[in-house]
Amino acid sequence: MADTKRLLWKNDRNFNSEDFEQQRYFLVAEHNDLITKARHDLSARELKIMDYVVSKIKPEDLEFTVIHTSMYELSNVLGLKRNGRSYSQLAESLNNMRKKDVFIYNEKERSITMTGWFEYAKVWENGQIELKINRDFAPYLLQLKGKGNYTQYFLDDTVRLKSKYSILLYKLMREADKSRGKAITVIQGSPVEFIEWLGAPKDYTYGRLKDKILNPAINEINLKIHDMSLELLQASRGRKVVQVEIHNNWINGEVNV
Repeated sequence: MADTKRLLWKNDRNFNSEDFEQQRYFLVAEHNDLITKARHDLSARELKIMDYVVSKIKPEDLEFTVIHTSMYELSNVLGLKRNGRSYSQLAESLNNMRKKDVFIYNEKERSITMTGWFEYAKVWENGQIELKINRDFAPYLLQLKGKGNYTQYFLDDTVRLKSKYSILLYKLMREADKSRGKAITVIQGSPVEFIEWLGAPKDYTYGRLKDKILNPAINEINLKIHDMSLELLQASRGRKVVQVEIHNNWINGEVNV
């Protein structure tokens, strides 16, 4: 592949007539297994790009269509500076997403789908972009209303978050909210399970997980997401932390303390 850092972005243009602010309030809908059972190594920017692409899917779509966008549009929707460096980084992210593996465990079939995010990505010098989601994601992104067991949220929420761990924790909290804000939402698991869910370094002790990942992610979510007020609780056996719970105390517009 050509060195994306050396690409010259000529005649930078907006090829989309939709308002950028309006696009940030498009809904992202994905099957719960893509949140709780998929394992991957996407960066914060790559997670946001994927949410942006998924927000373009229509509820009635029967198959994935080619997504037409541009560097201009992506950078505006994601809140990035419009310059050659940012555009080259976006092109590099798209190429990484095409190559990066994602593993999705299907409990019912007792199978693992091993695939990549995009079937292909094409970028022009004038900033136009074509993307097509890999067909292996069809069960997890298409015709979700008929299947149930899916989670949806505003694209703007994940765009606001800077850390990939904040984005992944946010999605886990949304998926766990079965009452739609009518009761305290709780996710619980062992420290090892949280390391797996968030893609944290496997050699992290619980102390490092808490200090480097969980607390910063909770603080960022509480600061930026208007309907979340997260709290971390833990249970120990002797000196060892064996159970971690994160509560969203926001109920019907109020914080329950």
